[in-house]
Amino acid sequence: MRGIPQEIRKPFVASALVTLLLVEFVRGALLLALLPNIGVDALGLTPAAIGLAISVHYFFDNILRSPMGFLADHFGHRFVLVTGLFIAAVGLIVIARATNPVNLTVGAGILGVGTSPLWPSVISTVTGTVSEQQKASAMGYIYIAWLIGGGAGPVVINLVLGLSYRVAFMLLISLLLLGGLLALLTKPEQSTLQGDEPFLVLIAPRRYFSEIIVNLKQIRILFPGMFVQTLAIGILIPVLTPYARVVLGVSPQLQSVAMVIVGGTTAIFLPIMGKLVDRIGARPFLSGGFLLTAIGLILFTLQTAIWPAIGFMLVLALSYAMILPSWNSVLDGAIDREKRGAMWGVFMTVEGLGTATGPYIGGRLWQAFGPQAPFWMSAIVVGTMGLLYLFIRIPGLNRHLKPST
Repeated sequence: MRGIPQEIRKPFVASALVTLLLVEFVRGALLLALLPNIGVDALGLTPAAIGLAISVHYFFDNILRSPMGFLADHFGHRFVLVTGLFIAAVGLIVIARATNPVNLTVGAGILGVGTSPLWPSVISTVTGTVSEQQKASAMGYIYIAWLIGGGAGPVVINLVLGLSYRVAFMLLISLLLLGGLLALLTKPEQSTLQGDEPFLVLIAPRRYFSEIIVNLKQIRILFPGMFVQTLAIGILIPVLTPYARVVLGVSPQLQSVAMVIVGGTTAIFLPIMGKLVDRIGARPFLSGGFLLTAIGLILFTLQTAIWPAIGFMLVLALSYAMILPSWNSVLDGAIDREKRGAMWGVFMTVEGLGTATGPYIGGRLWQAFGPQAPFWMSAIVVGTMGLLYLFIRIPGLNRHLKPST
């Protein structure tokens, strides 16, 4: 606890992080374990139908982040988040009672609507509480909560499935409502947090949107980075498991062990890298992380045994821990604090487009050029971004992209 900044330990900020952990636990458990199982076993659905439901969920979750960020700025983050989690619980109930593909897809869509305020609200809450010198560290703790929740969800729910689907759904619905209750009962400290109380009551909506457009134009050079880094990750999503099975000959059990090792390594290095970014500046970690990722991906494809491959996966975990806090501290430093919710919503919508586009490209590359092709393409994308952000000048953001000294 001594190493955690005092601002992060404040009840309102801690509850936001716990809420994020709980919701990502539910999302990971549902989409990666429960939904595929119930779709095949209970409803007799095809993988295509299950995939459609998952895509609909992510579509609404991503496309609504911008308007939800706007509503958070207007009505307060707490109100929007609590309302969203209530809607998400309704979606989960619809999924639990689904008897055909239409109901399942509708429920997944409602769940996506409900979870869309989560990330803009949590990021705005946490970064709005800490000082400028601690933003990267704060982003590190946000992604630790995400990693723990998203990673633990599928593991725990697979154990609960041994009891019954009913118990599994009751657990997930309870966790969503618990997250909403935490957000509802924990009130922000007015002296430390900017942005939880309505802001738009102070200015005309027309002026508000015009200022957002001006802000977006000022930082338009960052938008390619928002898109391509999630595109690079998306390219690998559909091919990682087949690659481990076909090329490396790894069993599902050993794949799970590898995921725990890599995820744990990332979680360990995130707060360390966040503090270094706050102290040294973002540029060396942002560019260095992209370049290290490119090198790690290429070397990973040259391995034919699992343990050397895991070694290079650990390199990728380190590079990911470098990129996340540095990149997000740059984004947060580029926006007006009064419009943090709406701006983060825009950022995450753009990033979501990369995540949605990447899997299709990755699958096509595998089919056309072989198993290594998606990794090479991803390496080219992130390597190019690493070189660009090493030398390019970003107007108005130089204080957040200080070169190392």
